[in-house]
Amino acid sequence: MTKLLKVKYWLTIGVFVLVIFGLSVTAMFLPDKDVSESERRELTKMPDVVEYSVFDREFSEELESYNLDQFPGRELFRTVNSVFRLYGIGQMDANGLWIKNGTVFKTETSTNLDQIHYAARYYTSLIDTYLKDCNVYFSVIPDKNYFAAEENGYPHLDYDEIYRIMTEELTAAQYIDIRDTLEIGKYYRTDTHWRQPELFDTVARLGEAMGIRDALTPADAYTPHTLTPFKGVYMYQAALPIRADDLTYLTSAYTDSAKVRWVDTKTFKIVENGDGVYTPDRFAGTDGYEVFLGGTQPLIFIENEDAKTDKELYIFRDSFGSSLTPLFTGAYKKITVIDMRYITSAFLGTMVDFTPGSDVLIINSTLTLNSASNMR
Repeated sequence: MTKLLKVKYWLTIGVFVLVIFGLSVTAMFLPDKDVSESERRELTKMPDVVEYSVFDREFSEELESYNLDQFPGRELFRTVNSVFRLYGIGQMDANGLWIKNGTVFKTETSTNLDQIHYAARYYTSLIDTYLKDCNVYFSVIPDKNYFAAEENGYPHLDYDEIYRIMTEELTAAQYIDIRDTLEIGKYYRTDTHWRQPELFDTVARLGEAMGIRDALTPADAYTPHTLTPFKGVYMYQAALPIRADDLTYLTSAYTDSAKVRWVDTKTFKIVENGDGVYTPDRFAGTDGYEVFLGGTQPLIFIENEDAKTDKELYIFRDSFGSSLTPLFTGAYKKITVIDMRYITSAFLGTMVDFTPGSDVLIINSTLTLNSASNMR
């Protein structure tokens, strides 16, 4: 071995040992993190040696998880790994996500038709049980892949079949097609959801079918409020150096005057929400989208004595409905927002009195319908 090769050999070993030793020492002195912001989950803590024997398999598994979760520079290594996979070896996606023109998409490979049929049956039963005397409408929100996956060669849900099943089997409600009111630019680049300021065409389509378009608050009557940076769920999952979004929510005289109550998920009691339809203090939390209607809530009651009509609206929604609902506050005296993923249909009847002649809007995304058994 030449002198130069020996130097390179020992230099390589020295750098390797230094990196491993340095990371180990760093790990010993750095405080453990409670939460991974990028993955939106709690990180594993050091297992208690008193609780387990060090020779127990469970202890070993927890210790391995702890070391992986608390490894110094973990987020940097995740980013390097994703960049290498996408741009180094040319994989189509990294961590199940892909990027086109700065927008992040999640690969959806399997359409569960049983779940779509279940959704149609579920809502049919709900209508027969509670909503026979109401004006019931339904719509399906396409996820972002609807606008980009096929043309870019990525797998996606079978949208034609989803829409066919829902329109043919959910005949107890009037279908409102909103697909042509949307496009890829109306969704966040780093998140699954749509942008509230881009929803006026969609709201107008829904309002026209429901007979309340003239009562809707016009776009120029809203005041935008922008929060930044908004790092959507896909930005965290992708672990890539992506430019964050801005999140803008819209206020009007009607959103400001709306009184909001919701069901406390711990006590199941109805409580006042003093923040109203928006909770901007939640922007700094793990999910900035919770600005809209306070995030995940099974039941929300919105009352507005200043509304242009005395009508009532019941919205059966998923998270997309959080940013849609405030745009109806000027048209309805009372809006009840219901997420059936977090409340059983049997319990619903004890919490909500459905007024005959009221409007009902069932609106879920294709992603929710593809896992409809979460609705109970």
